[in-house]
Amino acid sequence: MNFDVPKVVKICGITTAEDCRVAIDSGASHVGMILWPKSKRSVDIERAKKIVKECEKSKERVITPVAVFVDEDGATIAKICEELGYNTHAQLHGDLARQSLKDIPQKIKVIWVCSADESGKIVTEMPGESEEELASRRKEMLSGEKGWKAPIDWVNGPRKTVDYVLIDGVNAGSGEKFEWENLKVPKGCSRKGWILAGGLTPENCSEAVMVLRPNGVDVASGVCDESGVVKSKEKCDAFVFNVRAAAAK
Repeated sequence: MNFDVPKVVKICGITTAEDCRVAIDSGASHVGMILWPKSKRSVDIERAKKIVKECEKSKERVITPVAVFVDEDGATIAKICEELGYNTHAQLHGDLARQSLKDIPQKIKVIWVCSADESGKIVTEMPGESEEELASRRKEMLSGEKGWKAPIDWVNGPRKTVDYVLIDGVNAGSGEKFEWENLKVPKGCSRKGWILAGGLTPENCSEAVMVLRPNGVDVASGVCDESGVVKSKEKCDAFVFNVRAAAAK
């Protein structure tokens, strides 16, 4: 069974420049920084800047820093991403952050997080699918007030597009796995595809990649040491190696 290796191998919950270097040396393509203060793996802006600088120093390949947001508004998300610089992506993890998508400039690349329950059923709306947005679209297209321009206005209006959709468990960061076999992957809701998260470890990531063939994988607690925060070099190395090796099986 041969298929493309996931383009995104993201190690999330990075809290120090040292752990960022561990992730980079293991072969990760993306590193995630949680800006939500209630997370045990959260970082402030100054520490996030050091992590981004570590990404920028990488000479062997491009490393993408990802800032994870939960309840910030669009203006705050844009300001932080611009302050961090170096092509920092915004990951919209909470309801309030997702609601802010329309207010985030197109120049900032966005990862939209949706949740799957234990059975693998997605319980979060996709970009542009809120009841408010859908009702507005139906009204415009049926009222005739805008006529043939309604679909064009829908596309060209407030931002509704994202680069990736990331599917995680309901309790993000807990290391809990959902039923991968039952997952119905959303189609056509992002530019570049989807990323699998939720309960991934060096031991099960090969199976996950072969079963679902995601465009990317994301791990946090699965590669931490006993503290649940600091990254384990051995686990990071094993995770990335096993993800890549899955394509050859």
